[in-house]
Amino acid sequence: MLSTATYCISGEQLFILFKELEDYNLSYVYKGIFNPNLTDKILSLSETNMNLTGESSKTQKKVYFVMVETLQNITRHQDLTQSEENHAFFVVLNKNGEYSLTSGNIIDDSKTAELSSSIEKINSLDPDGLKEYSKYVLENTGLSDKGGAGLGLIEMARKSGNKLLYHFRKLKDNSSFFYFNTKVHSEKSTAELNNSPDNIMRLHDFTKEHKINLIYQGVFTHENLKSLLTMTEGSVSKNDDLAFKRKTVNVMVELLQNICNHASTPNKESLGKHGILIVSSNDKGCCISSGNYINNSEVNALKQKIDLVNSLNDSQLEDLYSDTIVKEQEPGQKGAGLGFIDIKMKSGNNIDYTVVSCANSYSFLSINAFIAF
Repeated sequence: MLSTATYCISGEQLFILFKELEDYNLSYVYKGIFNPNLTDKILSLSETNMNLTGESSKTQKKVYFVMVETLQNITRHQDLTQSEENHAFFVVLNKNGEYSLTSGNIIDDSKTAELSSSIEKINSLDPDGLKEYSKYVLENTGLSDKGGAGLGLIEMARKSGNKLLYHFRKLKDNSSFFYFNTKVHSEKSTAELNNSPDNIMRLHDFTKEHKINLIYQGVFTHENLKSLLTMTEGSVSKNDDLAFKRKTVNVMVELLQNICNHASTPNKESLGKHGILIVSSNDKGCCISSGNYINNSEVNALKQKIDLVNSLNDSQLEDLYSDTIVKEQEPGQKGAGLGFIDIKMKSGNNIDYTVVSCANSYSFLSINAFIAF
């Protein structure tokens, strides 16, 4: 049996990341190979979340357009030959009605000057100028399999109503990592997101250091559970073994349901349960990590359940599983720990967990489940 803690982000690190992202209504980060199927899942999840928060149709259309263009740019221009740590990168942040969308991908240094010039040209124009420039580019360059000579960038500036932000981070071998950001304000926006390249690069470095493929922080509800599950499946596609995929999906379901059913939400409106989900992978396997607040009154009972599950061998787990199913069918016995039993049985490893004490009668629970290839 492998040590889960060895291959997963620590509970303390997960809590620090959660606290940094806690003020956002939505945080979504993906690093890896992008394809049309994955982008459809990301768009579906974002649409579900905007509906949950009651975002206006006008804002949804703006955000959706910018997301489509951003994801298409990544898909078209990503270099599939790059090492895993330099795979394309995508971030969505939402805080009180302001959306920040950032993409990142490798670019050859010979192209940076032309790209920079194009963006600066777009940023120098007012709305009327952008409209005329869009017409000019379309009439004089047309469309190609790369989406047109800057037409997508022009339309993103027009739809968002904001300047396009960018940064080149020099790498080795005559290449750079290109970070590109667009902001969209809703009518009810009350926030000003910090879009500093340093913040995005720090988040990017964090994902590379911990071999993270996906981060989702925000509202967990039974309405977006399916979107979350289908989206996270794409982050474990590194291994095509059907049995491995089945195990990871089963573990994800249990962790997602655990947040939806049992998370506490201090200082949050009751749109759903708030938490964080991380998927990471290395040459040994895949780690799925979740984190959420719980009431201090629940901590001891929860520890006892997980410790009991971790202490049992396969045969004993099967017996406990059978007994627990019977108990959960009895009145007043719901939540006897069936999910934890499932996680250990499906992953084949002990459940690694950490409880961090917080203020106001709450603690932060992090759970790691590691599934070996």
